Amino acid sequence: MEKLVEKAKTKEESATEEIMEKFKYLIFKEASRYHIPSYDFEDLVQHGYLSVLKAIAMYKLGSNSFNGYCVNSIKMNFRALLKGQIKHFRETPNSEMLDFDTIGDYEFTLEDEVIAYEEVKKLYVALDKLNPTEREIVEKYYILDQSLGEIACDSDKSYHQFALMKKKALKKLRTLMSP
Repeated sequence: MEKLVEKAKTKEESATEEIMEKFKYLIFKEASRYHIPSYDFEDLVQHGYLSVLKAIAMYKLGSNSFNGYCVNSIKMNFRALLKGQIKHFRETPNSEMLDFDTIGDYEFTLEDEVIAYEEVKKLYVALDKLNPTEREIVEKYYILDQSLGEIACDSDKSYHQFALMKKKALKKLRTLMSP
């Protein structure tokens, strides 16, 4: 695999395609796990392939661990996309995709602000539909950054009960917020 990556780094197209083919099923699996607003399945698959290109470009030859590095890169990039850390690069892949130092220079557009505002509005409406206990758990866990153990200490319920209630509340929020 190391020689294949070395060839891909020298822009040998067949080597890059062979590496992408090797990770194709992982990309499909990871893309099917995520539901991100304004991304359809094909966009997520493309993002997975871009993650492989990024892994090839950033991998240090001689580490003998490209498979693990690439798998981790794919999974971490999907998580980063979900968290909103990667913005608008899905439109046109270009060489700047490989240089993620430019992300710090990203300036939010008016469109970003409108989308964020609408999502926050939807979140508040959904939060208002939770029962008081579910809302309290969500607020303590996500806003006040308390662990479920800390929340359980302040109550007569167990950690596991709170874990189940949090899971139920998040499922309800997802349902309420989906279009």
